[in-house]
Amino acid sequence: MSGEVWRGPSAADLQGPHRFAEFFRDMPILDGGNALYLDDAQRDRLGCHAEACGLRKTAPRQIKYWPSPRGQSGWGNTGLWVPADTPDPPELATPDPAAMTPAERQVLRAQLAAFDDDEGDDDA
Repeated sequence: MSGEVWRGPSAADLQGPHRFAEFFRDMPILDGGNALYLDDAQRDRLGCHAEACGLRKTAPRQIKYWPSPRGQSGWGNTGLWVPADTPDPPELATPDPAAMTPAERQVLRAQLAAFDDDEGDDDA
């Protein structure tokens, strides 16, 4: 299972209600405590996902979550569920300019200047 992205079963592959499906019925997780409605097939797929994550005490964890490598997680910037034995990606690190030589800082300034676009900058 190593090296691939885990995908849950399709609605057609499910064999009746999953034993954890009821955990996901009308979950009160929306603003104001409103419930999130999921249909039977969605709850069954969530039950399969929870079981694959190791929800039961006797099941070893089969998958793990990788958050998106950059930015805050949200719509359009989500992470991935991967097999549990997949090695974690290396952490991204920003170089410390204080530890650079003057020549290295000049190269960094030139690289950053290539992304400096005053015309399309939304921050202004």
